[in-house]
Amino acid sequence: MPTPDDEPDSLDRIAADLVALKDADGCSFAQLGRRIGALRIERGVPAEAASPPRSTVYDVFRPGRTWIDTALLRDIVRALGADEAEADRWVQRSVRVRRNGERARSEPVEADPPAPPVPARPATGSTLTAPAPRRWVTAVLLVGGILLNLLGLAVVQALNLPIFLDMIGTAATAIVLGPWHGAVVAIVSNMMGATVGVPAAPPFALVNVAGALVWGFGVRRFGMGDDIRRFFVLNVIAALVCSAIGAPMGLLVFGGFSGHGFDAVTSSIATMGVPLIAAVFSANVLTSLIDKLLTGFIALIIFVWLHGALHLCAAHMPLVERLSPPSPALDASGRGVGGSTRSGRARTRTDRPGRMPRR
Repeated sequence: MPTPDDEPDSLDRIAADLVALKDADGCSFAQLGRRIGALRIERGVPAEAASPPRSTVYDVFRPGRTWIDTALLRDIVRALGADEAEADRWVQRSVRVRRNGERARSEPVEADPPAPPVPARPATGSTLTAPAPRRWVTAVLLVGGILLNLLGLAVVQALNLPIFLDMIGTAATAIVLGPWHGAVVAIVSNMMGATVGVPAAPPFALVNVAGALVWGFGVRRFGMGDDIRRFFVLNVIAALVCSAIGAPMGLLVFGGFSGHGFDAVTSSIATMGVPLIAAVFSANVLTSLIDKLLTGFIALIIFVWLHGALHLCAAHMPLVERLSPPSPALDASGRGVGGSTRSGRARTRTDRPGRMPRR
């Protein structure tokens, strides 16, 4: 932490040194915010208060500041690779500047107590776990997922559509809550298929469960929710896995024609001289690709909405954070602080003097 002895320290110098530390690490402000959220979650901060808005993190790196939140400063340098002792030195440095009265004499001068040790981040390939939402939120999401699946079944049955739409609730629950929650939604909704006029639904519960596991583990264990390209691939994988289970089941249980709208696709392919087995697999794969891409992206939209409306943790799926609109800033205790809306962030970029650090 460079601080020449022959020059007085200041908040501007702290900001400049933070920029150098961040540039040496090479992470973006969005990545830094996600790291801070993970650190806070691991030491017990509620998920809805864990991830600071990017604008809040960005402002710490700006020159012309009158104070620095020492709790956030500690989390920033920890997220950039500093150990606990080094983080304490950054905090004490900020406190000394405030004691000297160079910028903000009205700010508290006591150093914040050291944060408890933070466990190591999960290694690549391990399952990312986020704290579970409150029980009533989980219950509402499970019931909502079941209703979404049943609604999709009813619409397809009523309109005789050549797609499925029976896994939107499964996909949404799996990526928001986890694969096993998605599996519960899959089983219950398929078992209730007869209530919406689809008595053939229960045998395909296994297909629905397979989709839940692919979506749920895909975004947690394999980082398939990091960007739009990887999420697209995840939906294609879900389609192929579901077809690999659903097509043989359709042949064995229903002889290739289950009374679903996509039977027309199977018949069209079979009339070209294609054997029935090949026709069933071809129709199922084609239909499933369209259906799972549509299902996956509808589930993504649902997660983005839930992330903004209920502040559900999206640390395991950075794509959701990037697609979400800016939210009011939260301090380390979860209380809202002013001046971090989109318009507020625009004002701080123009009203404060000095060069902005590189994004």
